[in-house]
Amino acid sequence: MATKYLILLGVVCLVLCLGFLVCVDGAHAQGKSIASKKDGELGNKEFDQDQLPGKLEIGLGVGSIFVMIAVVKYV
Repeated sequence: MATKYLILLGVVCLVLCLGFLVCVDGAHAQGKSIASKKDGELGNKEFDQDQLPGKLEIGLGVGSIFVMIAVVKYV
């Protein structure tokens, strides 16, 4: 009985993995490679202000650390 469920579980996992393989597109690198930069420049330290997280997003990130600690400690 247990062997039957183990084989069924393996088949279901295999089908799910194959389904994800078919449905997901491949990842592609973005930006310039280090080899294409000139004069040994590795990039500048200027950040695009539109892409930086806001105060709410930073607060949620810090708060989630405390929630994680509480869950691990008390659950």
